Amino acid sequence: MAIVNIKGTVTRTFYKGLGAEVTEKFKKRDGGEGETRWACWFDTEHGLAEGAAVRVSGLHGDQVDNFVGLDGNTVHVVKRSINQSRVEVATGDAVSDSQPVSAPSGTDTRSTVATPQTGAQSNWDSNDDLPF
Repeated sequence: MAIVNIKGTVTRTFYKGLGAEVTEKFKKRDGGEGETRWACWFDTEHGLAEGAAVRVSGLHGDQVDNFVGLDGNTVHVVKRSINQSRVEVATGDAVSDSQPVSAPSGTDTRSTVATPQTGAQSNWDSNDDLPF
């Protein structure tokens, strides 16, 4: 699996605090604005609020789905997800590079950062977004 790293806004929370939808906005080639919605899944309750600016990383997953639209045509969609999510909440105007809220256990042993919710140590180098 690949590791993905996104910046966006929490648009909803679900599944008893273990899931959050994060919307990432980007500029299209034609100059218009686009967005991608990601379902982020956590091992413990994340404590995020809707509207929070966040940076999320974790294991990337896609699921292709089909449905019949109102016009009777088949529509193909890709449901994007991030599993074992790690999240940093914005402080002020920028997303912090040093305040992860939760982290998957045993994934990276390069550095340790205290999590604000529990004070526990997580194994994560927040400045490294490369999967290797």
